[in-house]
Amino acid sequence: MRVMQTLMFRRAQSQIIHTGRPMDAKGHPIPWITYPALDYLSQLDFSRACVLKYGGGQSSLWWAKRAESVSTVEEGAEWAEKLRRRAPDNLTVMGPVAESAQASLPFLVEGGLLVLDNADWYPRICARLRSPGMVEIDFHGFGPVDDYTWCSSVFIRATIMLPHLGSPWPASVYGSFEQEF
Repeated sequence: MRVMQTLMFRRAQSQIIHTGRPMDAKGHPIPWITYPALDYLSQLDFSRACVLKYGGGQSSLWWAKRAESVSTVEEGAEWAEKLRRRAPDNLTVMGPVAESAQASLPFLVEGGLLVLDNADWYPRICARLRSPGMVEIDFHGFGPVDDYTWCSSVFIRATIMLPHLGSPWPASVYGSFEQEF
């Protein structure tokens, strides 16, 4: 029951089922990535970062609230245009571009990172991203919308310094053995 409580209400799966869009319990956009990847990225301070994102959507809007600037590379022309209409000033939508993940590398600034959703579906793209010296960090698990586990990967340069926000894990979202439901 506690697992259901956490997933359905704290992780807002009940809302997500109705809307089909990844969101938190307050209705704010969240990335359609695994919860472990979301938890990891949520603990970092991106306020001075330039983020390059492969694939646009709710995650691009989430990043735009946290980063100085966000560039999203999108393959689909229609989806890119929809996102452009919702994009805040610090979000640039590039596309449509084929082989977006590999094509985006020349635009990745020093200190930037690349997030590849569903990385387990694209082993060749992951290999190409690793070959120029990028470090791949994989996060497997459940996430919003889907009823199965998958992998979201973060690609960074070995020299990147990602400052931590220093905040504790919020028990209101992640649960706690000591907390009553």
